[in-house]
Formats: sequence, structure tokens, C-alpha cells
Amino acid sequence: MKEIEMKMLDMSTVLRPSNSFALVLEEVGDEKRKLALIIGAAEAQSIKMGELNYNPPRPFTHDLMLNVIKAGGIQCMKGIIYEVRNGIYYSYLYIRRADGEVEVVDARTSDVIALSLRAGFPLYVYEDILEREQLRNISTDGSTYTLTVNSVDMDTLKKAMEEAVAAEDYERASQLRDEIRKREDEGKDNR
Repeated sequence: MKEIEMKMLDMSTVLRPSNSFALVLEEVGDEKRKLALIIGAAEAQSIKMGELNYNPPRPFTHDLMLNVIKAGGIQCMKGIIYEVRNGIYYSYLYIRRADGEVEVVDARTSDVIALSLRAGFPLYVYEDILEREQLRNISTDGSTYTLTVNSVDMDTLKKAMEEAVAAEDYERASQLRDEIRKREDEGKDNR
């Protein structure tokens, strides 16, 4: 699969009423497709610290992890977002061990981004995921856009369905209801 390099573009203010942030990644190159990830406050703080190149007086978790990696003779090579399912992005961290062997480690996407900002290794997404999940209907000033249903969690879907019913947008409400049922059925199958 073709890998598309991404960079951090922006992070929103808190989305109400939850304690979440929208992290926007942008394609490196001419197309500039964008991808939004919904992350928690702790993850947002760590990513922001990496973006600002902030050196805390004592190592935070990602700083500690990079110190251990370096001490072990390991090198972070790249991160790849390889899947999106039910609003959760899945990533691999590629590392080179001291003996030269390459290992692929499953990791939270927010951790891969936080490490990438600190260590300077590239972040990629498979092109089919970027094409399917990219932001759409972006306003000219970039302040509003449409997220794909797959990129949001169940609580957000349920809230959006309630809002659609209240606005009497029954077509949208039924689409959201179907997505909620599909995820609930998948959850039952995984038990």
C-alpha cells in the first residue's frame, strides 16, 4: 500500500461537552489532504509539548520512552496509521534494534505522533485510509469541516443523532442510528 507522509497542522480547542481535542494532520506535498483525529486532553498536552519542543524539568512519559529507546541503541524510523475502526486510529511504530533488525510495534496513534514530534521521524498514513477518512467540506478559512462517521466515537454519534432528531433531520438521524447499531452488533460479535 502506498504511504503518504503527514505532518501536524493544528489542534482545536476543547470540543464541548467532552474533554476532547481535534488534531488535524495534513499531507506533505501538493495535495494537502487533511485527516482529523479526536484525542483526549492528556494526549493533546503531550503532543503540544512535542510540537513546542518543550523540555520539562523532569521527563514526561514520551521523553522517558525516548531516553530508554536511545539508551538501548534503538532508533525510531517511522510511524504508519494503518487502520481506522469505530473512531479509533491504529498505528505501527517502526524501530531499528541495536542489531540492525527492524521491528514493527503496534501503538496508539497519539503516542506515535508525540514521539514523532520529539524524535523527528516521519509519520505516514496508507493512501486508501487518507482518501476515505480525509476532511471534506472545508471552509475557506479552515474553521469548519466535515468528519467522516468512522472517525468519531459512539458518544459523539449518539449526541449527533439526538441533535438530528431535534432538528427534524430524520434522514441524517437514521444514518447515524444505522451506524450506531452496526457498531453495537460488531461489539457483540467480538465477545
